Amino acid sequence: MSLDADLARHEATIQKLESARDDLLRQLEELDLKLLSEKAQYSQLRNHKVAIHALPNELLGLVFGLAHSSLRFDRPDAQRLRFLVHTSWVCTRWRQVILRTPLLWNTIAMTVFSGFEGYAPAQESLLAHLERSGDAYLDMEFFLATDNPKDFLPFFDTIGSHSKRWRRLSVEMNSADIPIVRKVLQNLEVPKLEHFSLNIWETSEKGLLSPRTPYPTIAPQIFMKGATDLCLLRLAGAALGSLHPQSTSIRILHVGGWEKSFFTWAQFRSLLESLPRLENLSLHELCIRHNTRNPLDQPAPMNLPNLRRLRLHSPFTPIDRILPLLSMPKLEQVSLHTLETFESPVMPTVTYLHLNGCAFDDVHYEELFASFPNIQHVSVDEYAYLLYNMLRHSLPPVNDATTAPNSNSNPNPNSTTCPWSSLHTLTVRDLASSEVNVFVEMVRQRKEAQVPIKTVRLDRRGRNVVRLKHKGDQLAEHTSVVSWDGTESWPPGLGYEDPHDLV
Repeated sequence: MSLDADLARHEATIQKLESARDDLLRQLEELDLKLLSEKAQYSQLRNHKVAIHALPNELLGLVFGLAHSSLRFDRPDAQRLRFLVHTSWVCTRWRQVILRTPLLWNTIAMTVFSGFEGYAPAQESLLAHLERSGDAYLDMEFFLATDNPKDFLPFFDTIGSHSKRWRRLSVEMNSADIPIVRKVLQNLEVPKLEHFSLNIWETSEKGLLSPRTPYPTIAPQIFMKGATDLCLLRLAGAALGSLHPQSTSIRILHVGGWEKSFFTWAQFRSLLESLPRLENLSLHELCIRHNTRNPLDQPAPMNLPNLRRLRLHSPFTPIDRILPLLSMPKLEQVSLHTLETFESPVMPTVTYLHLNGCAFDDVHYEELFASFPNIQHVSVDEYAYLLYNMLRHSLPPVNDATTAPNSNSNPNPNSTTCPWSSLHTLTVRDLASSEVNVFVEMVRQRKEAQVPIKTVRLDRRGRNVVRLKHKGDQLAEHTSVVSWDGTESWPPGLGYEDPHDLV
């Protein structure tokens, strides 16, 4: 009996202790909750002492907007979104400000991967931006890294439902089903659209790359209700000739060629002459065919009365076949990218020339001098090393005190033999150390010949190689040296970052 009594006594003690432990754990849990609540209230009250707490919500939203905008073009998409998420975790007020500030959500940069149709997180992220942006305008850039046509429709339907708020839309697609894209965009209303860029690398219809065929059409096929505010249009790849918008307000046109197609001269002329306000034209890897078997069938020249800036990049068709057919009475700036040869009629109105990746020889620089006699500003890179010697040729003789007044020398700085006598600004990118001596000597000789280069703009590399060659002081004696580490946007004065520029 004593054993049974001991068991009963121990069992009762165990139950009593377990009950006491449960009470203590419950009290500890309640204590933890009270502690968390007190800490939260303490942190909230402490936040009131921070100077930033005194800012009204409007200014706080502006601070967040400036910080977020600084991440838009130098960070991956996920990091820009992570900034908003992490900032919203700081306190309840910050979260409310972020969620209720539409301008923090109206700029969308996103990569759409294969499987977008059935991947809820990607769709939810896109919808969150669209909904939280309220009624603010939308600036969006997308890269569709999917070849699945089933992903196109839900994507375009999602952003298309907000088309009335589009301000800038840039879409680059790895592949596309043209009829699907055309059907979605055909009747959308885009009253605020100012910037539209569409680059399609390939179509769902695989085929041979040759022979090239003419583009299907240049007739408007999307935004058929009109895009009255459209200012910048870029069509590249398979989008060219298949997805042209209905608009005549375009001032900036960027055309990117496709390796499967070519422009007939009639198509090219019809496209450009349908844009009466065109001021800036960029042609990228374009193939234009205007030759026929009939030698008497000559292409009609094209008149571009308002064009001010022309950019040419890796043209498939030699530019000497195209430029003579263009009448551009107001052309001021020409940008040449990755050209091996150059030939053009005289364009006296051009005052600015940009060269990038153009390894011209002496003959082609002579063509440049003859074609653009009134150049005032030139921007070059390391490929233009021969230019420095060319700018020293045929300079007017230096005025000397010993020269007789009736000397046959010609001190006139506007001598027709002087290359670019009006040149006053030279921008040099990536100056090679081997060219420093020639470069500095060219600047000195032009100053002594009374055709000085008044301003030289050098990037960091250029300044370093000049310093290492101990030519900085000598260069500064003959010109004003300006530090310049920026990038030259096209066209100048665009006012915002163009994420899908082809050049």
